[in-house]
Amino acid sequence: MSWRAVVAALDQGERLHSHVSLYLHPLAGRPIIWHVVRSLLETQPPPDGVRVLHRHDVMLRLPSDPVVDISEEAVPRGQEGRALRAAVTPPGLTLLVDGAAPLLTPATFTRLLRGAEVGVAAVRDEQNQDTGTLAVAGEGPALASADDPRRPTGVARVTPSSSDELLRVVDRHTLGSAAVVLRDRLIRVHESQGVSFMLPETIWVDMDVRIGPDTLVYPGVVIEGITDIGSGCVIGPHSRIVESTIGKGVELRGWNYIARTSVRNQAVLEPYVRRGSD
Repeated sequence: MSWRAVVAALDQGERLHSHVSLYLHPLAGRPIIWHVVRSLLETQPPPDGVRVLHRHDVMLRLPSDPVVDISEEAVPRGQEGRALRAAVTPPGLTLLVDGAAPLLTPATFTRLLRGAEVGVAAVRDEQNQDTGTLAVAGEGPALASADDPRRPTGVARVTPSSSDELLRVVDRHTLGSAAVVLRDRLIRVHESQGVSFMLPETIWVDMDVRIGPDTLVYPGVVIEGITDIGSGCVIGPHSRIVESTIGKGVELRGWNYIARTSVRNQAVLEPYVRRGSD
């Protein structure tokens, strides 16, 4: 299957009441738009290319890929519809996805592409007008025939792998809801690799956190940024670890703050001990 992707990152995001673009708000340590593009790159087979359309006053931070060409196009205000139609017009199977839908998975994209082999198909939430169509796939000219390719009519509906994927970030509440879903996914990945969490619903881990097997994480722990925790560690309650390296067999006894530093193998830190710098 040969296909290409177009990401629409054109919403003004007024409901967030922020000077930061909707698509650049952090989610598990990465911008929202990063998660969307990364899921596209992890879809099998991968796309031939990914084109991101964004507002002219926004500078995006996108993942890089050694194989797939990722390009950006700044769109002037008022030209969104025309730019979208131009982006999807070339012939060939095209997937157009909303850049504010960070929970869509590669499995759902694959299902959508298969459905588009016999016509235009879409992932949409019929019950939520704020969400609408999150992703649509089909032949380029067929998508371009709609006034707004993001909202075509008469398309086949594709069910996502889970209902959580239908969440679109439109305000602070939906941003928090997306963070909870993504946190739960990351926790399950770490658990499958031999990490134990006490009260996982109280713990936060970012995308770039690595934790070795047989490590126990107590309630209230926050682990952020590019952090590497070795095997056989005990991370005590309400500790915060930021962009640090924790060696093997380390015990943090609780309420510790570790920032941008390293802790040697087998070290023991008493409660409330701080390491590193803000």
